[in-house]
Order: sequence, then structure tokens, then C-alpha cells
Amino acid sequence: TEPYKGLVYLYISGGLDSFHLLAPHTCAPINVYERFRAIRGKNSLSEGIGMKLDEMLVIDGNNPDQPCSTFGIHPNLPILQTLYNDGDAAFIANAGLMAEPVDVNNYRQMTPVQLFAHNAMNRNTQKEDIFDEFVGTGVQGRIADVLKGKDMPVNVFSISGTQAVNVGEPGGAAPFIVSSSGLSDFNKSPSISDMNTVIRSLNNATRKDSGFFAETFANKLSEAMTSHEQLKAELDAVDVSTVFPDSGIAAQLKMVAQLMKTRESRGVVRDMFYVEQGGYDTHSNMQINLVNKFTELNDALEAFVAEVKQQGLWDSVTLVQFSEFARTLDPNTGNGSDHAWGANHFHIGGGLAGGKVRGLYPDDFVQSPSNPIALSRGRMVPTYPWDAMWKGTATWFGIEEGPEMGKVLPMHSNFPGKTYSAAELYV
Repeated sequence: TEPYKGLVYLYISGGLDSFHLLAPHTCAPINVYERFRAIRGKNSLSEGIGMKLDEMLVIDGNNPDQPCSTFGIHPNLPILQTLYNDGDAAFIANAGLMAEPVDVNNYRQMTPVQLFAHNAMNRNTQKEDIFDEFVGTGVQGRIADVLKGKDMPVNVFSISGTQAVNVGEPGGAAPFIVSSSGLSDFNKSPSISDMNTVIRSLNNATRKDSGFFAETFANKLSEAMTSHEQLKAELDAVDVSTVFPDSGIAAQLKMVAQLMKTRESRGVVRDMFYVEQGGYDTHSNMQINLVNKFTELNDALEAFVAEVKQQGLWDSVTLVQFSEFARTLDPNTGNGSDHAWGANHFHIGGGLAGGKVRGLYPDDFVQSPSNPIALSRGRMVPTYPWDAMWKGTATWFGIEEGPEMGKVLPMHSNFPGKTYSAAELYV
């Protein structure tokens, strides 16, 4: 029997200042930390917006290719340090949405996306298909399509509205949209007592002159009503044993944990989920805002990890974190940071070969003729694509090399040596 696996896509909306998530600590022979503090605004008059050494939660990079032997996690995210030291979390440094490897000289021509724009970068990060080879679909939707084509039972859920990442091709696995507070009754206040029966009767009526589109609509409506009723009954029958904090992202992750408890009654061996935390467009007061947002995220992740472990699923679950872009290392006049590109992101899970900073953390943040990845104001051109994390994750989830991976990640073959296999990302 195929063992259950769950994949949680955590989207941090607004553009996470991820150099305030993972900062350089001990670095030699180049003192990257001093360069980092300088580009983040430290001078004789100001401390700037960069993390100080004594604030950081220190981790070993465990990667000789990095310019630093140790890095610092933001102090309000201790769950990431704990998981990292347990081998259950890892980072990929300076990654981002890319169509192929680029530098400061050719990135505009070779990256046909409206860089630095929320809507374009959000949509394309979720699609992972810049050239629209599988138009209208997202990466999790395409994973579900491939798995469904192999007769592997799979469900896809968003706990935060309709999202491009979950959309597959027509006829594929239809994504569920579930509120963080659960499902309410279908047609909660009907005008007649047997309204649902009447709706089903009307939509089951087939005549010789019934049109194809009308039949398809009627069939999908009946299927949706049945699926809604079944999922509501299953959700109403389960609860979690962990107390979750009172926040939007915590409520979403609690619902993910509840849905995982219904996996057997739903008859699935694969689940994918989308959750989102907003409020990261930190054009002003970045440090204060991230203390609040990271505290909220940390507490939600702590509860989620505890609950998944309680369910005995920790080794079978991976959470991947993405955002549309990072932010300028150089602060603006409001102690904020503005839209940039290359970012540091993380994943967590009991099956990971964690405790390592992969990718390549920049050692020079200043634009110059000799720096191939630094744009103005400390905007970094990514050295690794989002595909770097996705490729090994997709393999772990059941996607095979070749045509399957080509459908799920149509750009991954453009990055030889810059994507990670499941053998590298998982134990």
C-alpha cells in the first residue's frame, strides 16, 4: 500500500524581507556580516535595519560552498532553529523565480516576467511555468494531474481562497476551497425543505436534446454537492488535540491538520494544501512589522508541528515556504525595504535531510561592474531557481524523472547543477 504523504505550500504574501529571516553570522575570509550591516544602513549615525550578531539564533551552515560557516535566524522564529538543529528544516539561499540562469547583464531579456510587481510575481511563482507550456495551471495542480493519471488518489485544498498554484488541467483533480473555520452546510437556508433533492433531480434529468455544456454543468454541480456533503461530515467528525493560537495563519494550519485526519475516510494517499500569511509588504518599519509577523508565524508553526507529530505523520509531511520576491537590503527613508528579487526560503518536515543551508548566500551586496548578481539598492539576482526546492520535493511526492517532471516543472532542465534531487533533500 502506498504510504500517505502531505505537502503544505506556505505562501508569505507581500514580499518577505528574507535577508531578515536568514542573515550572515560568522564568515571568512570575507567578512560578509560587515558587508551585510553596511548595505542594511549601518553607519556612524544609524544602526540601520540589519540584524545584530547578538540578536540572531545561530545555526551551522553545514555547507563548505557557503561564504559563512554560521548563519543567524530571526530571534522571533525559534521553531526554525529547533527544527534545523534536529535535521527537520533547511534553507535555500538566494533563490527566486527564474526561466533560466541570468546575471545583471541579461536578466531583463531572459526573464519575461514583470519583475518586482506583486501580481505578476505572485502568479508566476505559483505557476512555475513562465512560458505557459501548460497554460492556466499551477505547480501543485500539475502534480495532482500526474498522480491522478497514475491512479494515485490525491486531493488538493486551499485554505485561503482560489489560488493559481492548485489549478490543474481540465478533467484533473478539482481543488477544494475550504475556510479555516470549516465547511458550512450547502444551501444553508433553503426556500423549501427538500431544496437539495430538487436541485439534484433537476440536474439529473437528461433528454435527447440535452446539450453537452448543460450536461457537464449538471454533472459537476451534482458531484460538487456530494463532495461538499461528504467532506463536511468527515471534518465535523474530527478535531485536533493541540491548542492552536488565535491568528489567521494558525487557523489555516489547524484546518490542514484536521483535513489530514480525514485522509483515510477520503481514501487518499496524497494531499496538497495551500495556506497564506499576509502583511509582509514592509515599505516602512520593517523590523517592527516582522517581529509581529514572525511571532505569529512561529507560534502557528509550533502548534502545527506538534499536531502533525501527535498524528504520527511528521515523517510524511513537508511544508515548503515561498514568497513573490525578497526586498532591497538597502533601507528606504521609512526604515522599510522595497521590492527586490533573490530570496532565502525554507522547508520543514520529518523526512528532510535538514540542518543545511543550500543554494549560495551572496558575499557581496553592492552593485559594481565586477558583481554579476547585485542590482541597485542591494537587489540580488537569484543564483538558484524555485525549481531547486521543488524538484526533490516533487520526486519525494511521487513524480518521476522524465516527462512527468517535465510537466510539473517545465523549466527545471534549464538549470543543470542548480536543482536538488530527492536524495539530496530527503533522508
